[in-house]
Amino acid sequence: MKTIFIIILLCCSELVTAQQKLYPPNTKWYQDPVGFRPVELSSAAGFLWGTAAVAACLIFTKSNPAFHKKIFFYEEAGGYFGYKPPYSFSFQNNAGLLYRLRDWMSVGAEINTIHFSDNINDTWTFGLRPFARWYFLKGKSSRFFFEYGAGISYSLNRFPLTGTGYEWDTARTGTKFNFSTKYGIGTEVKISHKFYLQAGARHFHLSNGNIKGVSRNPSYDGNGLFLGLLYTLNP
Repeated sequence: MKTIFIIILLCCSELVTAQQKLYPPNTKWYQDPVGFRPVELSSAAGFLWGTAAVAACLIFTKSNPAFHKKIFFYEEAGGYFGYKPPYSFSFQNNAGLLYRLRDWMSVGAEINTIHFSDNINDTWTFGLRPFARWYFLKGKSSRFFFEYGAGISYSLNRFPLTGTGYEWDTARTGTKFNFSTKYGIGTEVKISHKFYLQAGARHFHLSNGNIKGVSRNPSYDGNGLFLGLLYTLNP
């Protein structure tokens, strides 16, 4: 029994060490599940992976002539809780177009309106973000998807105004221009001939990619839920 206990402790120690090496500082695996190296979907590297995935899907798969392609207008809103100090809450409203060009994949683009708030920050942010959805499970009137998107944003005030508050990261100040990424899982449920309900959970990241140096890039990371509607003119 004592030997088994020691083995369990060693395994736990190895898992903790691996997490520290694979994930950003002070980030738990469940806070940013696909943020581990080298994938890092929540960083600039994720943009390369996402672009490569969409390109590969379009180049190496054939379009089914019998498949009825659809264009959706959509609107969604959601709330995201930052998991690093100063623990900003962000409310997002996203509106855009979604083009289902494969039975198992859609691409889209959205306009973002975001409000960040905490004890220090209080600012509005506006952005543009292309994205893609891959449907991994489909039913008669519903389908489940994994999505990824990356874009640009501009805030009315610099954001974040402070670093995370840890001893090594207290004086950093963000910028007005930033990049944003999102990834998550969700579902689309048909509720009428032309309308679909969409909902899901998502990770959201915002930073400037160190374009003005690491001292000006405290970044924001949060997780949350979203709810919205899809509308198509060609059901």
